[in-house]
Amino acid sequence: MQFCIRTSRGILLESVQPGIRTAASSWIVDSYNANDTTVNVLVLNAEKKSFPNGSGTIASIHFTMINPKEMNSVELTNVMVINVRGDSLGVTVTNLTWDDKRLSATNTGEPESFFLGQNFPNPFNPTTILNYRLNKAAFVRLSVYDITGREVSRLINQYQYAGEYNVTWDSNSNNGQKMASGIYIARLSVDNKSFSQKMLLTK
Repeated sequence: MQFCIRTSRGILLESVQPGIRTAASSWIVDSYNANDTTVNVLVLNAEKKSFPNGSGTIASIHFTMINPKEMNSVELTNVMVINVRGDSLGVTVTNLTWDDKRLSATNTGEPESFFLGQNFPNPFNPTTILNYRLNKAAFVRLSVYDITGREVSRLINQYQYAGEYNVTWDSNSNNGQKMASGIYIARLSVDNKSFSQKMLLTK
C-alpha cells in the first residue's frame, strides 16, 4: 500500500510509525517527507501477507500544530493498493477523519539491541554498503525487499556476536538476477524486532 498525506501550513508533519494492524515484525512501514507538509508512506509485508478483514490503524503520523487556533486541513491522496502478485487494486476512501491527539513515544530506558544505518551511497549503482550494530549476540537476518514485499536478496542469516558489521549489496537477487531501477527496502531483524531503511537503485 502507498499513500500521500498533505496538510496546510499550520501542521508540521514529522515521523511515521507502524499502527495496530502493522505492528507485527513482518510489516514494514516506511516514509519519505517531500517537505514539512507532505509525507509519502509505503506499507508492505515481508511475508506477502494481506490485511485481514477488520479495522484499526495502519500508520501513526506524528505532527506539530504550529498555530492551534488556525483553521487547518488534511488531504489523503495517491492511494495505491497492490496484491501479492503486484497487481494494482481499485481503492475507494470513505469516512476519512483526522485524529489530532498528540502522540508520544514511550521510553523504557533500555537501549535498542541493534541499529541499521542508512546505506551508502544512496542512490547507488550497482553496489551499496549497509552498516549495522549489535549491542548483544543474537540471530540476525538482513534482507532486501522490493516495493511489493517480495524478498529479493537475503544478505545475512546467521548468529552473530555484538559489534559493528557492514555488508555490500551488489543489486543482484538471490538467484543472481540484476534488479531493475527502483526503491528497495533493507530490513534488519533481530530478537523479533526489525528496523528498515529505504534504498534507491538507479541505472
